[in-house]
Amino acid sequence: MTGKRISAEQVKVMAVFTTEPHGWFDSNAIQRKAEVSSSSATHFLLALLKFGVLERLEVFPGYLYRLSPKAEAQPYFHRVQEAAAAMKP
Repeated sequence: MTGKRISAEQVKVMAVFTTEPHGWFDSNAIQRKAEVSSSSATHFLLALLKFGVLERLEVFPGYLYRLSPKAEAQPYFHRVQEAAAAMKP
């Protein structure tokens, strides 16, 4: 499950938000920017939302996501950041 293991794809999704912390993105934009599948993008967006790392805005016909202003207070944010640092050569 997403709560225990951090995947390389999840690190890619988080990188989109950390490089553009004030931007709002839909799942299609995340899919393209992170270079992950549509289902992976959706799955990780929902997981990051659940852990309080992202916030969501309902805009017809879907949702937009951005990094929560309180993201750095969330332990899961730090776990993903540690995984990203460990993956660097």
